[in-house]
Amino acid sequence: MTNIPAGLARVPNLLSASILLQTLQRTQRSILATQIQLATGQRVNRASDDPLATSVISVLDDVVERRDQRLRNMSHAGAVLNNVDAALADATDLLIEAKGIASSQIGVGSDTQTRKNQAAVIDSLLIELFAISNRQFQQVHFFGGSATAKAPMTELFGGFRYGGQGTGLATDLGLLNPIPLTLSGEDAFGATSARVVGNTDLDPTLVADTRLVDLNGARGLGVTLGEINVDVGGTISTLDLTTAHTIGDVAAMLQAEIRLTDATATVAISAAGDSFEISANTVVVTITDLTSGTTAADLGLDITGGFLVGGPPPTGNDIDSRLTEQTLVTSLPGLTQPLGTIRVSNAGQVRDLDLSGVTNVQELMNAVEGLGLGVRVEISDTGDRLNFINELSGGQMSIAEVAGGVTATELGVRTLAAWTRLEDFNNGLGIQIKTGSVDPVTGLPDPADDLDFRITMKDGSTLDIDLAGAESVGDVLAAIDDAATIAGLPLTAGLAADGNGITITDGTVGVGDTSITALNGSFAAEDLGLLGSTTGATLTSEDRATVAVESVFTHLIRLRDALLTDDERGITLAADRFDGDISQVTEARADVGIRSRRVADAVFREEDLRIQDMSLRSQVQDLDFTEASLRFATLQQQLQAGLLTASQVTSLSLLDFLG
Repeated sequence: MTNIPAGLARVPNLLSASILLQTLQRTQRSILATQIQLATGQRVNRASDDPLATSVISVLDDVVERRDQRLRNMSHAGAVLNNVDAALADATDLLIEAKGIASSQIGVGSDTQTRKNQAAVIDSLLIELFAISNRQFQQVHFFGGSATAKAPMTELFGGFRYGGQGTGLATDLGLLNPIPLTLSGEDAFGATSARVVGNTDLDPTLVADTRLVDLNGARGLGVTLGEINVDVGGTISTLDLTTAHTIGDVAAMLQAEIRLTDATATVAISAAGDSFEISANTVVVTITDLTSGTTAADLGLDITGGFLVGGPPPTGNDIDSRLTEQTLVTSLPGLTQPLGTIRVSNAGQVRDLDLSGVTNVQELMNAVEGLGLGVRVEISDTGDRLNFINELSGGQMSIAEVAGGVTATELGVRTLAAWTRLEDFNNGLGIQIKTGSVDPVTGLPDPADDLDFRITMKDGSTLDIDLAGAESVGDVLAAIDDAATIAGLPLTAGLAADGNGITITDGTVGVGDTSITALNGSFAAEDLGLLGSTTGATLTSEDRATVAVESVFTHLIRLRDALLTDDERGITLAADRFDGDISQVTEARADVGIRSRRVADAVFREEDLRIQDMSLRSQVQDLDFTEASLRFATLQQQLQAGLLTASQVTSLSLLDFLG
């Protein structure tokens, strides 16, 4: 409480006036501060009001602001997920309609014209599905994965190319496990790439510039850099390799350490290109790890018995270099010839790609991507081979040789090669080989009824082929060659030197055609694309080992094309695929429902926590109006008393004292 000293009348007038003024000003300042508190409803309006409370308030302000932002994020997330759910519901209805059309066009209830009419309906469903796949909300595309700024699906050569990336876009919802708001095309429609997995381990050789982070290491666990013990003829030292970055760095540091004892020692890359080679002419070199280290083991240098003197230079263990974008073509030992030309086909488009000028893996990737066919190249997760990826739904990708070349084969990416599995033919339907036939009369196995197709040669000779047990194209070729050898006929089977296909070369002389016909109702020859005849010496099959994206779009396109060509078997096969498509979209919708529920639950929790934080902030910052009102009234009375006292004191003079 501000007061005026009792002895104020016995001091000089100037001092008393100053004291009175200060007292009144303090009272007025207190009144003003109280008025501001009453006007704002806050006890603390600036840092000087209460520094400790201000610190607490600033922290709580930040917490509340973050919660408000998260609530806004959750509101946006809920809206996006609701729209995604609606889009998937529309896609489900569309697929059910397509399945119904396919089912109605199988059997005697339809004719060619009806199927053509229904093909137009399927075409409209394709357009509608394309629009659904590119739906967006506030410029966030639902099915682009993490790449939501652009439309994920584009039209290309009559097909649909998926350009999204990642599994989904996440936002800050304050949760331990993020909730993606969007879906990838694979999760929703199976619209991601189908791949040709490289069949060949390219096993790049080491070069001085090979980075240590690009090594699998001798233990298959990468390379952990640290200190190693180097024993040169009994003299032991510790070498720190933590600053090494490349194979060349390790070789140079290790050679410098060994040469302190043996000036002629060398450390280099082995002739095989997969390990270190140490040559010490006068002493035995032994390299070991420290007790807690693995560097020597990872680099393949912990050789039992050490690197010995004499004989050929000893080598370490294989440290297995991985493929990278910078890997040189010349460092791939599996390539027996320089890269040549390969043929890349997709969606009816054919491109011959000359790779002779390619120097590294990145340039090869760029060259394939530059074709604009919806095909790209990636390095496998294992880091030892290349995969060709088809991104185009509705397109049939093929990688083939050109004019007898071997580039696609040696890269391990030819789509129809000896290693190609028969189960991968015909878009995963495989080859229907007739086997296990039984004589209806005797009940015994009937090998004659298991024969799949007959080859009729130019001179009229015939050769019957049984493909029982065949699992790959190589098995088919071997079965044909073995049958020809047993029959003593000049006929050989192989792979097309230009393009893709199985070739049957007829060495007989005659006026007839070389032809292949099915036996016993077997579909094997048809599924292999071998049915037909030729007047030439070589019959070449169709390429039935193309690679397609198994997506909703692909299945709709196949159904449309089967309806247009009046292909009842194709309609049946397409109809069978829709069950899986509907199941996939339904599962995606269920996943979205789970995410929506999690967001709704998070909103309730966040609102409760926000109320608690605001309550705590209110206790620290907000004003007690009752206490402030009483204080304000007291200060007013004090001000009035002060003014009255001041008026009385300032009115006194010397005569008052003399009297």
